[in-house]
Amino acid sequence: MKMNPILAFGALAFMLSANMAIADQMHQQDTVHHDKADMAMDGPTQVLRSYGKAIADKNLVEMGKYVAANGNDFTIFEGSGANTGWADYRDHHLAPEFANPDLTFHRYEYTNIKTHSEGNMAFSTFSIEMAYTYKGENKKRTGRGTAIFERRNGKWKIIHLQTS
Repeated sequence: MKMNPILAFGALAFMLSANMAIADQMHQQDTVHHDKADMAMDGPTQVLRSYGKAIADKNLVEMGKYVAANGNDFTIFEGSGANTGWADYRDHHLAPEFANPDLTFHRYEYTNIKTHSEGNMAFSTFSIEMAYTYKGENKKRTGRGTAIFERRNGKWKIIHLQTS
């Protein structure tokens, strides 16, 4: 039986994060763990920050620079929705949302980013701070998420996002 590599890495990410919690308590670390409040940004963290800025700017072209954009290399689970492939997410979710004249982002920022990396794979957990106007009503919201990255040709790319 062939296992989906994203699901396999997601399971690995879960196991690593559980192990990291235990290792941190014992002052031992087997993978890189960064708290971005105290350190210069690493590649995955910079990718998330840039991706968030592109969302706030409603800039699909810029967002596409930070994801695995070929075929079905990118997946996203947003709330109860799921998209497979950057083109699917971009064309059927983001483009209609961004074209909505009733939606204006004032802030869309990934914060509290915690990144774990091993070789060419990494994952981050984070908060999403949002401020926006929808149909004339100002709203603020904090979401949560997980991103899985793969380093391809020397650049970190988001291969999976889960946000809620």
